[in-house]
Amino acid sequence: MPIPWVCVMPDAPNMLQRLQVARTLEPDDGYYKRRIDACDFSLEGFVVSPTRLHGVGQAVTNGTIGLEIADTGRYFAAAYSRGPQRHFTLRKLTLQPNDSWREEIVHESVHAAFDLAKETPADDLDEAAAYLAGAVFIIAGGLKITYPGADEGSNILNAANEAVERLKLHERKGQRLRREQVRDLLAAINAHPGYQSN
Repeated sequence: MPIPWVCVMPDAPNMLQRLQVARTLEPDDGYYKRRIDACDFSLEGFVVSPTRLHGVGQAVTNGTIGLEIADTGRYFAAAYSRGPQRHFTLRKLTLQPNDSWREEIVHESVHAAFDLAKETPADDLDEAAAYLAGAVFIIAGGLKITYPGADEGSNILNAANEAVERLKLHERKGQRLRREQVRDLLAAINAHPGYQSN
């Protein structure tokens, strides 16, 4: 019996990874949909919403936002680049994503959503909104990730978790947050060496 032709595109892993990113932001599964839908708040007028996250998923699907697997620097597992060559950079190929990977995608997608809307929040507000969205995504799933240690990265993640739980961001949609409500998170971001150059 002849073996059927199988066409394997040279960029198949990248395409599969893009599909995983899009599925994270536009999930079919009710559990993950509920978690994306919980990402619904604003910080100093900059809106994070399920609609905007879905829009980022669509932009990844149609190629408006690209994706590369490359070094993301000393401190970060993922990054987003703005502008005409907008794209996600992921440290490694992950075709079986876990919640930590999905949280990173939600985080970077907040930056992408602001970019697509041609909005430019101050760097610390941009990061704070992204960390809050990531924490909402985790906590709305009934999960709790604590980050041991007192390094700068753990301080940011723990401050984001604390703010989400204190403000009930994962339960009360549409909250309009002000800078002073997340001052500990902003302080942790501004103390992180990876954000010092911003």
